[in-house]
Amino acid sequence: MKATHQPTTTPTTDPERPSTLLRGAADYLSTHGWTQHQFYDLTADTKGPFPPACTSGAIMTAATGRCLASGICTLDGDENPETLTAMRAMRFFADWIDGGYIPAEGYPASSIDVIGDWNDYDGRTLDEVIECLTDAANDWETTNHTGGTR
Repeated sequence: MKATHQPTTTPTTDPERPSTLLRGAADYLSTHGWTQHQFYDLTADTKGPFPPACTSGAIMTAATGRCLASGICTLDGDENPETLTAMRAMRFFADWIDGGYIPAEGYPASSIDVIGDWNDYDGRTLDEVIECLTDAANDWETTNHTGGTR
């Protein structure tokens, strides 16, 4: 490639790629643990600032590099572009796990609703969560091919 030629592909480690955040979330859960029914288990006996997280909390932490006690960031894209990146990854993952989800109340489901219900399902395991995050990341890269390797 000539020095003036710009590559037309996105590096596979681009932090804005949903696949990067989904893999980061899987790594977070493998390292720090997983929880259900809450974004972070702030009562867990952990060493350091990173407690066990639910799937959405892990995706948000992969995007922002920090745990937010409420699990919610402001959606001001100018001040928090990493939050918008996390929301894009969560929308992709929610559609990947259940594109036709409609909650019992009949209102349109948000990605957090879909992921939260999936995460909190009785019998769900950490291994299953990690596998699904990884499989979704692989599928994103397959359908959004940018060249390069995984």
